[in-house]
Amino acid sequence: MTGQQCFYPSANRDETQFGDPDRFDITRTPNPHVAFGGGGTHFCLGANLARVEAAAIVSEVLSRMENLELAGPTERTPSTLINAIHSMPVQFTPARPAGTQ
Repeated sequence: MTGQQCFYPSANRDETQFGDPDRFDITRTPNPHVAFGGGGTHFCLGANLARVEAAAIVSEVLSRMENLELAGPTERTPSTLINAIHSMPVQFTPARPAGTQ
């Protein structure tokens, strides 16, 4: 062991790879992120499924929760392994229920 530590949450916020690395931007392009292992032997087998699921859930949430916005402070989970949100209060105007006109 060399004494070096890996800080996973920093990988997708590398200032040498991304302009404005701390800004959340789903349209960032190119986006050479390493969320699924960065390629190679340890690349996540479920990466393609996760991408499809994420695209489906984001479009569904946006279509059913109009005016979605933060309603309080976001609390992060303290971890050196993942960059996770523990609590994020939001408010929105509910859209009509699915299957109704």
